[in-house]
Amino acid sequence: MSLDLAHPLDDPALQAQYEAARALRAPDDPEAFDAGWGAGRIFVSVASFRDPECQKTLVDLFEKAARPDRVHVGLIRQHDAVEDAAYLVPEPARAGQVREIRVDWRDGLGVCWARFLAQALWRGEDYFLQIDSHMRFEQGWDEILIGDLEGCPTENSVIASAPPPYLTPGDTLSDLFPGVLRTDGFESSGALRFTGLWLATPLERHVRMPFLLAGCLFAPGRLIAEIPYDPYAAFSTEEVSYALRLFTHGWDIWSAPRRAIWHQYKRDNRVKRGDMTDLSFTMRNNEWTGRAFHRFNHMTGHTTVLDAPILVDLDLFGLGEARGLPEFEAWTGVDFRYKRITVDCARARFIPDIDTIASFPVPVLDDPAKVRPALVEPEEMRLREVLSSWEVPALAAELVDLLIELDRHRAAREGKPPHARLQPDRTRLLADFQTWDRYALACELAKLSYTVHLMNTLDEMQAGLAASGG
Repeated sequence: MSLDLAHPLDDPALQAQYEAARALRAPDDPEAFDAGWGAGRIFVSVASFRDPECQKTLVDLFEKAARPDRVHVGLIRQHDAVEDAAYLVPEPARAGQVREIRVDWRDGLGVCWARFLAQALWRGEDYFLQIDSHMRFEQGWDEILIGDLEGCPTENSVIASAPPPYLTPGDTLSDLFPGVLRTDGFESSGALRFTGLWLATPLERHVRMPFLLAGCLFAPGRLIAEIPYDPYAAFSTEEVSYALRLFTHGWDIWSAPRRAIWHQYKRDNRVKRGDMTDLSFTMRNNEWTGRAFHRFNHMTGHTTVLDAPILVDLDLFGLGEARGLPEFEAWTGVDFRYKRITVDCARARFIPDIDTIASFPVPVLDDPAKVRPALVEPEEMRLREVLSSWEVPALAAELVDLLIELDRHRAAREGKPPHARLQPDRTRLLADFQTWDRYALACELAKLSYTVHLMNTLDEMQAGLAASGG
């Protein structure tokens, strides 16, 4: 069993890389992967970019496993064959269980491309662990993760966390424990990034979360076949895209009840390298990232894209149909269309008992010196949820009437006489809005209605002040 896409990829070069990965065998792999070969085994996906910690990660992975014989690695190593040669040691004791593809770093297309190719190295193992190439492990990590996954409340479950840190040199392991994930809102680039809350004591229970960090995921191996990584995504859209795809395909994300893995976050020990400036690499990756943002914005309704290169193979790597984007937004307080979040979202209140799990500051809300994220009021989000049950003709008619009324109100404020005002073409506006999808209309109408509500409230306050002589 392996990753078998429904049709060939549109990009011939990527298709060739995918086919090569599917055909690759590790030295200790069997001649043929019989049905049932993957039972109880763990496939570990590793994407590495010129990382001197990669070999140490592989060594620790096998050394700390309770049953290293069941651990198989799919490694995409982006490196310089000359400059990085010293970092190909030490070799793990079970190097024969590592399926490795080496790529000159100048030919790389980002972390999502690498993770996709790593998934193509899966051979039907029961379990799937995705990690970065700078990790350390708890003794018996494999038994911990399998036990925690089997304890998840739902069948289609993914365990995700922000592993506590380790520091180098010396591999100093933090005594903190993985907690839950939250967000500070959309960045100026339009990306939605997630951060982890570490805890002083283990959670020891499963907490459902909407978010994930891509550097530490554990799930059934069939996740690879059902929701393969999107090779056309980019670092800045990777985690939010995959979290949305999991949700809409009917999968649930759970916190890690116990600690099994540490992660290196502060990369101040990075080995000094030679010249990493390569113009073609930079230009290609900038273009790739730009397309990935347009792709993400199209998937989430922020914009509509018709450009074929941006939408390539989206039928293979798009959102699912088990649950919808509106349901995700209603749960989390994330507004993808206008790139805003609610205050409750920033405070992680999509987790009902978050206050009993962790107490934490939110600087973007609490520190006046910080730039506040774009915020949306919960009332507008609730109105959107109600309006999304309306039919398109009713939504279009209500939106047109509200726009025309606002135009009249604006003209009156500016003192324009009726004969000097432009008359909106209601029929044309209706025809235009009726081409929109229902949720887009609901979002637009909710935003406009709430804006009108605020304007009316302000007018009433000003009128009251004027009447009282204030």
